[in-house]
Amino acid sequence: MTSLSKFGPRSRSARRADAEGELYSSPAFLTYVWAVLIIMVSLEAANDVFGIGGPASLYELWFHYFVLGAAAVLILARASFEPTARRAWLAFGVAMALWCVGDVSWTLAYGNGAAAPYPSFADILWLLFYPIMAIGIIRLIQVRLPQFDLHRWMDGLAVILLVLSAGFALVIQPVADHAHKGRFATIVDFSYPVLDVLLIGAVLGVFGLLAWHPDRMWVLIGLGTLAMTVADAIYAVQQARGVVTDNHYDFVWTLGALLIAYAAWVRVPREQREIKKVTGLRAIALPLIAQALAAGLQIYALFKEIGKSERIITLVVLVIASVQIILNRPRPTSSSPAPPVDLEVSPLRPLDTADLHVGHGQGLTGGNPR
Repeated sequence: MTSLSKFGPRSRSARRADAEGELYSSPAFLTYVWAVLIIMVSLEAANDVFGIGGPASLYELWFHYFVLGAAAVLILARASFEPTARRAWLAFGVAMALWCVGDVSWTLAYGNGAAAPYPSFADILWLLFYPIMAIGIIRLIQVRLPQFDLHRWMDGLAVILLVLSAGFALVIQPVADHAHKGRFATIVDFSYPVLDVLLIGAVLGVFGLLAWHPDRMWVLIGLGTLAMTVADAIYAVQQARGVVTDNHYDFVWTLGALLIAYAAWVRVPREQREIKKVTGLRAIALPLIAQALAAGLQIYALFKEIGKSERIITLVVLVIASVQIILNRPRPTSSSPAPPVDLEVSPLRPLDTADLHVGHGQGLTGGNPR
């Protein structure tokens, strides 16, 4: 039995995704699953921010870990749903599972008040999250964007450098200024913000490859990655400064995991929008912004000392922005001059209207033109 859809006739056993791994449909019961998970995240957020009452373990442990585990399971289920983007979502699911196992195992080992070493065994699982997520992003790019223009790739590279420069100034440098632990602990402190900045920069780089028109899947992946990055950045700075906190932002990690899981099951939009070539000021807006930011940091350095790493990043931003402008420079539409026009009558020359009127009221043949 077949049914008609905007994709034409298809059987019930037909593929559930297009050639780029975008879903035509998803199981109906997932609607109820998303509703339950959203309620849990909302209650955890309300308790973290406002303290709505009730046992703290209900929100901080049960809800938190249930959502993280459910996100990992949902992403792995997406990997088994159809084969096109299976490897990409398998990497995302494994990364989320490692994050969840790290959280749960740390709580089981040190949640009862035992002195937790830093770094601990859980940091290994948390740090593995980043390279495996990067593998997932690369696999998605290979599936969704088998070919892309060089200037769009340069857009993405410029965005990554922009995020790096901002990350060094806002997160990494404060960690360096207040790091007074052992060498290994300091390396771990630096690893989280550096990997966070690289990961969010990589996602923003994909936006550049998509000519700044990302679909819902990439937007949700970007928002989820950003949420987890913000929580990690706050935690890294607090750890470096030795600030004791109850972490009233645990829900931000949970929210980030839920957004990435939901991105795995986003269905293809009804109307596919073609990626158009960026022209005009929009084509050079990014390199101009990059140069302005780099110049601003250098001007700031005239009044206050900045780290050497920030100076290096700003110089690289200037170089990349210059290359980007060169790639997007206006080019002539044709390198060869137009051929001369032959005014002589030729058998191949199209008839002019003057040829159709040899005399007043007289046609070419004098008969019926039909």
